[in-house]
Amino acid sequence: MEQNRIPALSIQLAACDTIWVSYTFAYGSNPATLMDGIYVTSPLARTEWKGNVSTTTELSKEMKQASIQGVLPLDSQTLTILEKGNQTFKYCLNMIELPNLDKQETKEMLVYYQVWFKYNGAFLTLIREDHVDFIDWVSLNK
Repeated sequence: MEQNRIPALSIQLAACDTIWVSYTFAYGSNPATLMDGIYVTSPLARTEWKGNVSTTTELSKEMKQASIQGVLPLDSQTLTILEKGNQTFKYCLNMIELPNLDKQETKEMLVYYQVWFKYNGAFLTLIREDHVDFIDWVSLNK
């Protein structure tokens, strides 16, 4: 199994009071039992950021399957968008006001999360309850 960190998700979008969250989870494949998907664990750790200050909480040490995520090939445009994860993360952490939908940085952030959501739906379902407002906001601003 490989460990992965999902991008920062907002608990609640509020100018200067936003806490950004990312999760560590594991995923793995077994072509003998699942040809077109990967097994995904529940979140193993949660890191919260307010500005550049972070706090990490271990949620589980157990590598237990929580879901199955289908896999799709990535085209070059999708890969280019997903490679901007660190740039998007920095933008989010440095945000000092609510996102302006007319700004290029906000548009790029929305596109990044929309694509990430598309390719990580199983894991997104596992954490949706804690981030429903942010997920809905991203999904509605296409």
